[in-house]
Amino acid sequence: MPAMDWVQKMSESMRNLNYRGNFVYMHEKQLESMSILHLKNEQGEKERLLSLNGEAREVIRDNKNLTCIWPSSRTVVIDHTKQNSFSPLFIPDDIASISQLYDVKLTGKDRVAGHESVMVFISPKDQLRYGIKLWIAEESALLVKSNLINELGEVIEQVMFTSLEVLLDSHDLTLNTIPELDESFTMVRYHQGEPSEESSSDVAWHLTDMPKGFRLDSVLKREVSATGLYVHQMIFTDGLASLSVFVEKESVQNHSGSTSMGAVNAFIRIVDGHSIIAIGEVPAATVQQVAESVFYQEPNL
Repeated sequence: MPAMDWVQKMSESMRNLNYRGNFVYMHEKQLESMSILHLKNEQGEKERLLSLNGEAREVIRDNKNLTCIWPSSRTVVIDHTKQNSFSPLFIPDDIASISQLYDVKLTGKDRVAGHESVMVFISPKDQLRYGIKLWIAEESALLVKSNLINELGEVIEQVMFTSLEVLLDSHDLTLNTIPELDESFTMVRYHQGEPSEESSSDVAWHLTDMPKGFRLDSVLKREVSATGLYVHQMIFTDGLASLSVFVEKESVQNHSGSTSMGAVNAFIRIVDGHSIIAIGEVPAATVQQVAESVFYQEPNL
């Protein structure tokens, strides 16, 4: 089977199969151990991620809501979102565009968590995005390991399953998106915003130099409760990588320049009394190019 067909099959399996397993997530010189339960039925997808070391936390996702449970602070945050950025597992959302921006090839076979796997390397055709190496189980086409590779060829993030099983008879399995919690928990409903023409017309911000292959995926806005002001977010994707641009009123804490945390890079600049923040799992040069291309234009009345 060609490399691109394996990526397509993996994307479908990760979304449509029922499975559970444990994996380790290495990033920012830290090692996290996590478990996952993923179910798919006629109502759609449901998924639970649970941390097994460090600070306890649980993330539950379905088609509409993202619920984060923090036992240490006795807090539950419910967010209405379609974004899947909470999960370190790699699932591409636009297979067709990948071959235009990346070279995709089979590089061999391996065995991970007891699964015979094929290895696929997705390498960018430019220096504006990261590469990724995938280990895909031959029998189920589930992802069993991935390495995120920067422009220097260094592995900057790794996910590796230590156990993984397909749940063939899962009709009796249930996953509540809002679990039962006692009265000591505080529930916060955080509305991240919905794509809308209105949110994009509130502020006339434009980009002049979007990196090749990236396209606008959605525009969101949300109110900052402390100030009553709105933060506007534009989300861009090339089908594999994604980045966001945030526009908000400048505060005394804002400053220009670049920052990074593991694979995530950000660049901040001040324009017309607003902070422009470009951030994503892409090279530093990419977020800087995006941030420096943002400008304000008065709307035509």
